[in-house]
Amino acid sequence: MANIEMLEEKTHLQGVTARFSIKKVSFFIHLFFFLLALFLSRAVMFEAAVPFLLPLWAIVKQRYENKKWSVLLGGIIGALTLSLGQVFILCLQIILYELITRFRFLKLPTAVGVATAIFFGQFLWQGIAHLGLPPFIVQLYIYYEVVLAFFMTIFVRLFFVPPHRFWAVGWSYERVGAGLVILAMVLTGVQSVVVSYFGLFPFMLHLAICIAALAGGVPIAAMVATIVGALVGVAKLSFTGMISVYAMTGVVAGLFSRLGRFGVVLASLAPSIFFFFYDATLPIDTVYFVSILVAGLVFFILPQRMFTFLHDVIHPKRDEVLLQRQQWLTEHTTEKIETFQNFVLFMKELVFDRFTSTESVNEIRKIEPSATCMSCFRYDHCWGERNNHMDEMIHHWFVAKTNSREGEQALLEERIKLKCIKPAKLLEELDYQLYNDKMNGQFYHGKKMIALQLRDLSNHLNKLMEDMKEETLSFKTIEEELEYEFKRAHVQCFQIDVINNTMGERVIICSLANKNDTYDDQYLLCERIILPILYDVFSEPFQVEKISTQKAPFSHIQVRFRSAVRYEIEYDIYSRAKNSAWVSGDSHAVFHIHPGLVAVMLSDGMGQNREAQRESRRLVRLMRECLTYNMNPETAMHTLHYVMSLNREVDMYATIDFALVDLQKGALWSWKAGSMSTYILRGERLLKVDGAAAPVGFMPVFSIETEKVNLLAEDYVVMVSDGVFSGNYDWEEQEQYFISLLKSRIREEMPIEVILYDVMEQFSNMYEVDDDCTVILLNVAHVVPKWAVFSPPNTKIS
Repeated sequence: MANIEMLEEKTHLQGVTARFSIKKVSFFIHLFFFLLALFLSRAVMFEAAVPFLLPLWAIVKQRYENKKWSVLLGGIIGALTLSLGQVFILCLQIILYELITRFRFLKLPTAVGVATAIFFGQFLWQGIAHLGLPPFIVQLYIYYEVVLAFFMTIFVRLFFVPPHRFWAVGWSYERVGAGLVILAMVLTGVQSVVVSYFGLFPFMLHLAICIAALAGGVPIAAMVATIVGALVGVAKLSFTGMISVYAMTGVVAGLFSRLGRFGVVLASLAPSIFFFFYDATLPIDTVYFVSILVAGLVFFILPQRMFTFLHDVIHPKRDEVLLQRQQWLTEHTTEKIETFQNFVLFMKELVFDRFTSTESVNEIRKIEPSATCMSCFRYDHCWGERNNHMDEMIHHWFVAKTNSREGEQALLEERIKLKCIKPAKLLEELDYQLYNDKMNGQFYHGKKMIALQLRDLSNHLNKLMEDMKEETLSFKTIEEELEYEFKRAHVQCFQIDVINNTMGERVIICSLANKNDTYDDQYLLCERIILPILYDVFSEPFQVEKISTQKAPFSHIQVRFRSAVRYEIEYDIYSRAKNSAWVSGDSHAVFHIHPGLVAVMLSDGMGQNREAQRESRRLVRLMRECLTYNMNPETAMHTLHYVMSLNREVDMYATIDFALVDLQKGALWSWKAGSMSTYILRGERLLKVDGAAAPVGFMPVFSIETEKVNLLAEDYVVMVSDGVFSGNYDWEEQEQYFISLLKSRIREEMPIEVILYDVMEQFSNMYEVDDDCTVILLNVAHVVPKWAVFSPPNTKIS
């Protein structure tokens, strides 16, 4: 019970506090409108027109209904300080305005209604006062008051937006300008308020200038001082030098705004002191100086959150707005991408993992008796313990049929007919089984291809998501990051231009201060300080491409940096058709994907005719196009296998030996489909990269693996087609002899352009090359700058 009572008491206390806070805010709002109406009702233009209270009454009555009595009370008190007649005029104008707004047959705009009420009210009052038509000068003042009231209504309407939008709506230039006009009219109404040596007008104007200087700097302070001072001068018909005093006060105070409040206050006093001694006719007296000194003291005690709010209004933090938008976009996109990735995993499991029997497609077919054999009386004779090698013949028949070896297939069918009493039925079933195997393999591979493509798409989206998160967290351009790093290193760089930001192809231009250093000093600065900074920021090496001295628009040094690579390759290709014919079934390609990545392709079509050449070239071309669209090499090879194995008029296949050489990190990735081993010669050591996959489009089932090998400087990479080694000689013996020839030529430091031709000439003298053959030789070496005074020794790692 005690806890419940304490909880109720605490809740009651919180409710009382909340109600007190609401009442306090409401009191200050009522007080604000009361004082505003009080001062506007005292604002006299041209020493005769008082047009500003009725516009305030009209707008407050429309948008702030519960504040209209504060406006009415403040207006009557302010008018009473002028004269009792002004009170009657004000009340008459309000009554006329209320009658006009209640006229149901004609709804006038607010500004027109205010102007109409003032026009008829003033003419009615002045007609009674003058017992007839007022004099022309009085009529002229009435027209002035009507026009001023019309425009003042527009300004008040712009500034006092509906209450629910007052703090939410943006502070446009129009709204700020309307606020300055209202402030000027308020100051006009307090000009005559002087208590001893304190004047309210110079106090409020000087305080407003100081606040504008600290919150907005020179432009805002000068604008506030000039606009308000000019409007007050117009109101009093006194275009005096005080406008210059106000303008100079705003400019000087804004110039010293970086020194804080103390600097603003001291700077704002300087123009007044200067004009006090410069022009004795200006009304700069003891009241003026006491008032601005009091304004300076009040300026020191104003809360900092007020200046923060005004600064945000004048200079909105667009970066934070953009950051919030980008954070929202990133979170929203991340959520969608994560949903898509879950969908990708579901689809991969649905189309590949869940309903695919890997045992039936990945393993070698186990030859079992067919239905014909099971029902035959000679089953035991063919498949029993006294095996008649029927399973071996059927297995060879499957291989020959799959490889389109028609001669071998016919021979095996004749042997089957000699051993089987139902050969036609058996061969029909075997054809049906082979067809089912092919279809199952195609379905399996189609599912795997879809799964791999979905995986690649998911990886691309995941990379996009990571880039978006990284940009959101940093939210600064790469130029800003480089500028920050250069400042930390005390490098005087006044402009940074990132021309290209693609990895491996980056181009950056830095403009440095000209200190009349020599070219060597400038290059030393780039090499020792700037290049390490670029490496840390971009995680890749750079090189100085050009250093030039620029004269326009002023003398400075311009340095152009470009992405560099640690390694470079030299390569040579030996290719020869069978019997020195014009047509070879081999095709190859060596090209840069970007300066730091080299692609090497070697394809061998089945045969030595134009069809084999067409298939190998087609495979190389399609593989290159897949890489152009950033497709994963494994996915690309599966896709090409699927494309080449479907809808074929003839059975044509091609091997592919594909390698990527990373020249920045020194690595080789290898993908092989039916191709020969890749040899890496490292001094006296030999590294081999083998592959067990079938040629592209050859088998119903296709799988491929990726091999990665780290490369060192002075490594030699050799890729060969199967036509180099003949089937008439021992394979390992040919391979050893071929490698020994390469090593001997490399030890002799023979140019790479000569090595292959010399090696193949010696090799063909020992072993006859009876097929199309192609050899690609790559040499990996360190990049040595032209300015280097020494080069790394060609040491061999053994």
